[in-house]
Amino acid sequence: MSQTHTELPLPRAAAIALAAVALTGGALLAIGPGDYPDLHTILDTSLALLLGVVALLLWDMGQHAGTSFPKWLAITFAATFVLAVIHVLVTVEWSGSLAVIARSKAVLRPATWPPATHLLPIGVGWALWRLRRGVTGRLARYALVITALGAGLFVAFQHLPTYLPPGLLGVTRPALVLAPLLWAGVGVAAWRLRALDRLAGSLAWMAGTLVAANVVMLYSRAPADGPAMVAHLARAGGLLVLLLSAIQVASRDILERIGAETALSRLNAELDQRVVERTAQLEAANATLEEEMRARRQSQRLLDAIIESSPAVIYVKDLEGRYLMVNRRYADIFHIDRDAMIGSTDHDIFSKDVADAFRAMDVRVAAADLPLTEEEEAPHDDGPHAYISVKSPLRDEAGQAYAVFGISTDITERKRAETRLRTQFERLSLLDEITRAIGQRQDIQSIFQVVVRSVEDQLPADFACLCLYDDVERALTVAAVGVNSQALAFELAMPVRARVDIDQNGLSQCVSGRLVYEPDIAEVHFPFPQRLAGGGLRSMVCAPLQIESKVFGVLVVARFQPEAFVSGECEFLRQLSEHVALAAHQAQLHGALQAAYDDLRQSQQAILQQERLKALGQMASGIAHDINNALSPVALYTESMLETETGLSPNGRGRLEIIRRAVEDVSQTIARMKEFYRQREPQLALAAVTLNDLVQQVVDLTRARWSDMAMERGVVIEVRVEQAVDLPAVLGVESEIREALINLVLNAVDAIPDGGLLTLRTRLAGDAVAVEVQDNGVGMDEETRRRCLEPFFTTKGERGTGLGLAMVYGVVQRHGAEMDIRPAPGGGTLVSLSFPVPAHVSTPADEAVAPVLPSRLRLLLIDDDPVLLKALGDTLEADGHHLTIANDGQAGIDAFSAAHHRGEAFAAVITDLGMPYIDGRKVAAAVKALSPSMPVLLLTGWGQGLAADAEISPHVDRILSKPPKLRELRAALAQHCPAGEG
Repeated sequence: MSQTHTELPLPRAAAIALAAVALTGGALLAIGPGDYPDLHTILDTSLALLLGVVALLLWDMGQHAGTSFPKWLAITFAATFVLAVIHVLVTVEWSGSLAVIARSKAVLRPATWPPATHLLPIGVGWALWRLRRGVTGRLARYALVITALGAGLFVAFQHLPTYLPPGLLGVTRPALVLAPLLWAGVGVAAWRLRALDRLAGSLAWMAGTLVAANVVMLYSRAPADGPAMVAHLARAGGLLVLLLSAIQVASRDILERIGAETALSRLNAELDQRVVERTAQLEAANATLEEEMRARRQSQRLLDAIIESSPAVIYVKDLEGRYLMVNRRYADIFHIDRDAMIGSTDHDIFSKDVADAFRAMDVRVAAADLPLTEEEEAPHDDGPHAYISVKSPLRDEAGQAYAVFGISTDITERKRAETRLRTQFERLSLLDEITRAIGQRQDIQSIFQVVVRSVEDQLPADFACLCLYDDVERALTVAAVGVNSQALAFELAMPVRARVDIDQNGLSQCVSGRLVYEPDIAEVHFPFPQRLAGGGLRSMVCAPLQIESKVFGVLVVARFQPEAFVSGECEFLRQLSEHVALAAHQAQLHGALQAAYDDLRQSQQAILQQERLKALGQMASGIAHDINNALSPVALYTESMLETETGLSPNGRGRLEIIRRAVEDVSQTIARMKEFYRQREPQLALAAVTLNDLVQQVVDLTRARWSDMAMERGVVIEVRVEQAVDLPAVLGVESEIREALINLVLNAVDAIPDGGLLTLRTRLAGDAVAVEVQDNGVGMDEETRRRCLEPFFTTKGERGTGLGLAMVYGVVQRHGAEMDIRPAPGGGTLVSLSFPVPAHVSTPADEAVAPVLPSRLRLLLIDDDPVLLKALGDTLEADGHHLTIANDGQAGIDAFSAAHHRGEAFAAVITDLGMPYIDGRKVAAAVKALSPSMPVLLLTGWGQGLAADAEISPHVDRILSKPPKLRELRAALAQHCPAGEG
């Protein structure tokens, strides 16, 4: 019987029974003392029967409920039932063989009632205690203890007195005094534990009834008197309460069971209906499943057919790398039994490096948990093959990866085709690149060099050269060698311009127009292949350069490995040789046309230049006189001050030297202006020139332009001078070279308008001394560099005349030097003048022997420029001469005639050439007419160039250029004048 927390009320039948017992007991007590032997026997028998029925009922409840508490109670009531039966047996008058029971009445009867009275409350109390402690089972042990307790009480009450005279409180049976106390304790305990078991409440009611029964029993004086009968009736009432309560519990259980069975039947019916419906659903699902299974089997057969017929390799491996499935293609390729492969790994089939590569990809797929596509390589009978592998993880029902599925497709042929196409495309691209490169060049040598370098670097080749063929001498001449082939070319005695004779060998076939390929030149016993083999080369291709069936060259390409050229490379070299031959032919035609055009252009330029220069000379003649007249006072006073002013500071003397030098340079420039248009340049009087000194002078002369004027504009120009040590002297005209360098410096300053670096450099360049002017300015484009030497060509607009570089070029030509104009490293322009170093330079004496000047000469000075007259007069008077001044030609003739008639002869006549009305030529003629021996010195602003003109009068003894130089004037007077006055 299961435990329950339901508190059961006292059943109505039990309450009625208790009420009847109470009424009957009250009546017996009211009647008074009496003896009821028959009633006693009936009640004892009833009690025994009730104990047995209760014991059976409790045991049955325990069996059905599967609990121990009812069974413990059943054991207690059964033991009490035994004692009660024994008590009943001794009350019957037995005869015959059962008379022995009657004879033991005196022993058994008084000893059976008290043990049962005490055993029952003790057993019930122990069962309640075990219920409270939660003890289960142990029925045998419980029965043994109850049996032993009953036997012990039976023995104990054999020795205790049954009845005694009334004692304390009138009690006549003190041996039973513990019984009501025990039942009182059981009643309290049962009431407290009524929530643990439904029988506990019934036990509490029974215990209360038995407490009253046993209290009444204490006052019984005989076994069948009134109090004894009341006690027996109360005890029977207590057992009825328990019995009826247990019956009520059982009834309720039966009702609940019936209800549960009814509900279960209903549920079973519903379940049967659901089963039927579910069965129908399952049958439908089963039919669908069977259809799907058939479809899947069909799909599986198709999949198996595809897998087995697929040209790709298909396989499945577990995460440890063991094969779970492979298709037929896999087994056929690698010659492995398919069944033997199951459970094997790649390391059991392939080499370690191949297996490691396969395993590494499997691990990456499992780690990424995503499909991966990679290229793999597997060994085949004919060598390694390339595969494109697609691998994906396989997952179980829980979504966890448990294997790797792979499909690998052989792409070897495709890769080979791609390689062939890529190689062909690269060769076509290389051919196109080389063709475009050589198409941008017009000279053959440049074309050849581009070809051999491109072939050497990009084909590639270990040796590449290009030779020109001479069909008359039947020989090849090396025209170009690849940069990386230079060392090998020297080893093979095939540098540029080396000669290679042609015998009856592969070269003879090549020059006849056929491409020659030798896969292993070590086996070719001809001189040229053996020469290449001597340098370690083993394979060679010779491609002819042919135009209109004429071979004019051979392209030679070689490699160190034998059989190193494939047919595609040979075809590439054949096509390349055709392009090279065509480009070379076009370059030759272009060169011939360019040469013809250059000759024509040079002729036109020469004629045009002569006309321009002639016009320049004619214009220069008109202004040279005025310029020289303006410079003459400066020159005269400067020389005079340098000679006479001894108190000048070093700085002042240096500046006067610069002024004198500048005046001389200007006069030289004016003197050369008319020479631009001359067909033949005058002979120069060359002297030793130290270029290092000249460079420093140029820096000083141009300082105002590159320093002062630039700084006024906020521009900084740094001038750097780099001079070579122990630079030899060159032969030249110092003033012309200085003026040329000044022009180059001024041009360089104009090229760096925002400031920069200007470098003047001298260096020894082989057999020449070079002076260079370099700037880091805007530089020249190709058109400007080509035309920069043309007169009147300028890029400076209104600021330029176009004569600077033309003048420099004229100086270079007159000195037999060379001029080079090229872009400077890092930007800008570099102009280099290279003067040849003479074998011997005659060094003049530091101071030439001054001519002995006659003192106190009487001179006639004629000029229309008063400033020049004043300056020249002051200078000559400073030398101690007496001067007569005439300010034009007619006045000079008149003064000479008057002095001649007076007998006052002049030592010499100094006259200007360009004067109005009567010029210097007429003055000279008039003077010679009066005095043929009179020296006539002619001053001219057109310089010594007039000596070549037929217009100069023969009456002039000496021509002096303006501005006049004191040393030249003194030398002329010393040469042509007799000794003066003393």
